[in-house]
Amino acid sequence: MKKLIIVLFSFFYAASSLAEGMEFHHGTWDEALAKSKETGKLIFMDAFTTWCGPCKRMSAQTFPLKEVGEFYNANFINVKMDMEKGEGLMLAGKYEVSSYPTLLYIDGEGKLVSKAIGYMDGPKFIDAGKSALRKNDKTELYAKEYTAGKRDFNTVYNYMRALNNTGKSSTKIANEYINSQKDMTTTENLKFLLEAASEVDSRIFDLFLKHKDKLTAQFGSDVILSKIMNAAAMTVKKAVEFQTIDLVHNAVTKIKSLAPAQADHFEFQSNLHYYASVINAEEFSQIIKELPGNIEKDPKSMMELANIIEKSYSGEGKLLSSAEKLLHQSMPNSRAVDHKFLLARIYALNNRSDKAYRLLEEAISDGKNQNRDVTLLEQFKLRLGKS
Repeated sequence: MKKLIIVLFSFFYAASSLAEGMEFHHGTWDEALAKSKETGKLIFMDAFTTWCGPCKRMSAQTFPLKEVGEFYNANFINVKMDMEKGEGLMLAGKYEVSSYPTLLYIDGEGKLVSKAIGYMDGPKFIDAGKSALRKNDKTELYAKEYTAGKRDFNTVYNYMRALNNTGKSSTKIANEYINSQKDMTTTENLKFLLEAASEVDSRIFDLFLKHKDKLTAQFGSDVILSKIMNAAAMTVKKAVEFQTIDLVHNAVTKIKSLAPAQADHFEFQSNLHYYASVINAEEFSQIIKELPGNIEKDPKSMMELANIIEKSYSGEGKLLSSAEKLLHQSMPNSRAVDHKFLLARIYALNNRSDKAYRLLEEAISDGKNQNRDVTLLEQFKLRLGKS
């Protein structure tokens, strides 16, 4: 399982690149707290000042990203607060804000759950949000209420969301609720179904598909497509956990049917994640032979594939040779430092040190011309020279 960390579900970002940027709450702080209590969502607060350069950069470059909007709009009440004006003055003291931007994650009671400081790009910002969700584990609280017989919609829905946010199974709770309902097409029940359909290999997902038109009418096609992609990704995650390739095939089949435009990329990423953990050189070689043309020529995808080979299949000569070929074919331009560095490492693993050394010299020269830190490249070159 630890090798899965290497490639962490980057297709979540591709799947969720269909929504708009972040939507911010425009009411008072008390209203934001009340909304947090009502929905069970955490508050995300962008604590900024008007003179802060990184704050402006994050507002201009990170908050408008579609993948960021999809994640934060679904999971948080988003608030922007000037720390030098109005309510911001009080909140700056309460949450000990002294550097900008400060990113705060706060529950409906006003309790600080998580805090981060400084500019973040899209992936890092999403990771910070996921970390906050994990820290805000209220499943035990909801479990006690549920066991005591509290089965109103908000309690069950928030319990299910809490389970999903912390990576725990919500299937039992979701099925019990669904089985108690006569009509799953009410506004509340469609909202419930959207949250409950967390994996494509389930009866709940089949029910989700049965009501897909009504769900689309209520939530929009972008949200539904994103949900399908994320549910398929969760099934792939389960495939890795249980080492069951059939679950990968199940997820890929669903995406080919429901989201054909994303199918090639999803299948490629799913296979990478699976074979990064479940080592099978023969099957992985077959995957490489069947790469779609648009994936084979994509530099980023080929770097992901080569990274898997470097870390998980470093003793497989045929796979190393395949990685060499694919990296060479997908080289974006003559100054692609990271691409060249990876190809040099693959050459070295495949006992082609002279070729690796020459390519490293090119990459180091390009890096210096771009004012990049080339320390790692020079250290690797030194090790090659001594080998």
